Amino acid sequence: MHKFFNKNSLPLWLSFLLPIIIMGTYFGIRGMMPFGNSSILTVDLGQQYVDMFALYRNTLLHHTSTFFYSFSNALGGDMFGLWTYYLMSPLNLILLFFKPTNLPIGILILTLLKYGLTGLSMAYSLKKLKWQHGWLLTSFGVIYALMGWMISYELNLLWLDAAILLPLIILGLEYLFNMKRVWPYIISLTALFIINYYMAYMVTIFLVIYTIWRLTWETGSLKDILKQSGLFISSSLISTLLAAITLLPTAYALTQGKGQYMTEKIGNWLEYNPLLFFSKFFVGSFNFEQMPSGQPNIFIGSLGLITAMFFFTDKRPKVITKVLTLLITLFLFASMFLAPLDLFWHGFQFPVWYPYRFSFIWSFWLLWLSAYTFKPETIQQKKQIITMLTTFIVVFIIVAFTLTKTNFMTWPQVLIGSAFYLISCCLIIAPRFKYWSWLVLLLVITETATNVAWTLNNFSYLTKSEYQTNVAATTSALTTLPKTNNTFYRIGQTYERTKGDAFMQDYFGGSAFSSSFAKKTSDFMGYIGNPDGDNYAVYANGTLLTDNLLNFKYYLDAKNHFSTIAGAPANMLISQRPDLSKMQALKQTLDVSTYQNNNVIGLGFAASQAATNLKFQLNNPIRNQELLWNKLSNNTKKLFTVQNFDHVTGTNTTVPTTITGAYITRKKVLGTTSLTLYFTPKTNDSYYLTLGSSLVPDNAIITLNGQTIHTNDSFRHTIVINVAANAKNQQQQLKITLKKATLWLQNVSLYKLNNTRLAQETATLQQNTLKITKFNQRTISGKITTTAQKSLIMTSIPQSKGWHAYVDNKKAKTVTIANMFLAIKTSPGKHTLKLVYTPSYLIIGTIITITTIFMIGLYYVLLRYYQKIKSQK
Repeated sequence: MHKFFNKNSLPLWLSFLLPIIIMGTYFGIRGMMPFGNSSILTVDLGQQYVDMFALYRNTLLHHTSTFFYSFSNALGGDMFGLWTYYLMSPLNLILLFFKPTNLPIGILILTLLKYGLTGLSMAYSLKKLKWQHGWLLTSFGVIYALMGWMISYELNLLWLDAAILLPLIILGLEYLFNMKRVWPYIISLTALFIINYYMAYMVTIFLVIYTIWRLTWETGSLKDILKQSGLFISSSLISTLLAAITLLPTAYALTQGKGQYMTEKIGNWLEYNPLLFFSKFFVGSFNFEQMPSGQPNIFIGSLGLITAMFFFTDKRPKVITKVLTLLITLFLFASMFLAPLDLFWHGFQFPVWYPYRFSFIWSFWLLWLSAYTFKPETIQQKKQIITMLTTFIVVFIIVAFTLTKTNFMTWPQVLIGSAFYLISCCLIIAPRFKYWSWLVLLLVITETATNVAWTLNNFSYLTKSEYQTNVAATTSALTTLPKTNNTFYRIGQTYERTKGDAFMQDYFGGSAFSSSFAKKTSDFMGYIGNPDGDNYAVYANGTLLTDNLLNFKYYLDAKNHFSTIAGAPANMLISQRPDLSKMQALKQTLDVSTYQNNNVIGLGFAASQAATNLKFQLNNPIRNQELLWNKLSNNTKKLFTVQNFDHVTGTNTTVPTTITGAYITRKKVLGTTSLTLYFTPKTNDSYYLTLGSSLVPDNAIITLNGQTIHTNDSFRHTIVINVAANAKNQQQQLKITLKKATLWLQNVSLYKLNNTRLAQETATLQQNTLKITKFNQRTISGKITTTAQKSLIMTSIPQSKGWHAYVDNKKAKTVTIANMFLAIKTSPGKHTLKLVYTPSYLIIGTIITITTIFMIGLYYVLLRYYQKIKSQK
């Protein structure tokens, strides 16, 4: 034990503990779980990542097949790419000890641990290189752990492992150059490739830059430099091959989702005035408005900033090294305001929120230069003092001049930041006395803690009750659903806490949100009238037709429940489904009513091969639904008919003669402008309204009989809304109130669904369904009978290259229906069907990784044998 806990290791332990203590104290003061009624959940951490962490627990504790594929991923989707982006950090194992309702506690502990390991990683690397020692070692560890990037992006836990591993990777690179030891570099780089390929891409770019810079230090011959370059390239290649087991399947998954949204056109090359950059060196230079767009978060404290400049006055580096250092610094600086370079660092896709994600590399670079240069025994020369003061004056003038142009800076920040800078200058210039390094550490702790508080006070966090109330309510509702074996069904909701509720609650839904989301699923949802985006889809606007077709057997509804409690499902409605009255009512809980749809067709069924020739129309969801249904059932009968409004009235606007496609304009600037449309259902059938994307909540408020119609905050294609069911001869009042001067009534149309005909045709399709005999997330077996008229085995499984079909124990070719669903052509008769999912390129990646390990092992066996033979001679 004394080996790990002694006087020499104390600076390392403090590098680990001080960031934890500082951040833990702040979290405690903010009353975050378990310290109070707040939580650490905010923005994406509360809206996306916490659901991913629940998925992580469910996968490892209950069904490991979800690691490859999950039907909780919207209608179903590959999970390997999601895991390699979000969940591969080994530190996540901590979360296995926390139930879903207490996950925020586990996330807080995980966050603190990552802060501690970041500080330890930097301090350990500097100690092994003998660049720093004592309390200055701790100071650099604390600065790195609590740099602006870490504080501003702490909610993006999946990225923080890159900050932890970067110093170790660079340490390994130094070992590679100095001692020809390659494994510290290979192991640490491989770990980053596996844990988060996205951040590994950025680090890899920096490694190439760093290696070129590092080679200018060498005094050997050109042959030696080429040999070192070869060692870097070969070691990096080995890391890539070792990580092929995750990199290859992930690369393919990206081509199906995120990779299809590559930026093809750059607007303004200059993303902001570069002078605004310098304000980011001051404490608290971050607020919520900086999240979607802003300047890079580069705070590293006064000590790191000042002493990094001393590299250029240090006598040890060669002139060529100093010149290249300046060029690299300018390149990194330019990357943080020139669009083409910014795009390059982000994999040729501009980030959605959280700009300049690579800026931790800039902070590391400056701290690395600082740690190499700044020594306690070094007495600062006159030119260094002049550099410090001149820099302060220039930066102060720039910040003061641009103060009104920033939304995150105030004079108190400028003055307090200046005070820290000047105190740091005094300490750097001061003669070295007994407690000098302690005072430096105390200054570092004070400045970084001030930045922590000032920055995070700009965040609002989800309360404990907001989170737990919703999770508990949905969990309670799900327990009322019948338990069945070897069946497949999906569950719909009229409310949501997040788009990842299915991940959190471990059921099969229709919504999901992730950076690896499949484009075809997003497109399909848009075609049938549901909200969709580049990285999400929401099954919030289904019809009875799509419910039956997509196997939504159960529904959770909070429409008729009232609650004043934050987080209650009734306060998180995203749709309304009057046609749930057509379904079988099940048990009610305090917050949720549950319904059973007895007209679902099933996961698979026999259908007409006419469906293989089908194309959708953009922004025509009702037609698309009907077309898909008719192709599958091989008929041409209309299920939906257009309905006219009885009459229309307007307030402060002219009533258009034709509703769909009309523009309504406010007459009086200060007056409320609205259009009221009346219709009276002639039957008890279901009625649906379509709304174009111009009618998003930012543009209009839409009410039905005085109650707000809930929609997704943004939808880019025409959506479908259920406005009536079982309302024969009851007049309905639809009111559209403008929020802006003009509104386009894009695709505002009313339709009636023939419920009787839908039920009859559903019953026909139900005659030949897949009887499932075995089911898990990636293996499905069953029996089905097809006919001459319906010889296509149709499924509601999103098509993917990873699915392999076997009909009657023979491999069968799959086809894609509606550019979305997996299907298999068969001959009429009884068949056994087996579907198996294996992520594309996983087998090839695994073979490459195993072969690489084998070749490395063989190399060392042969090397040892050769050395043994040589020694015997």
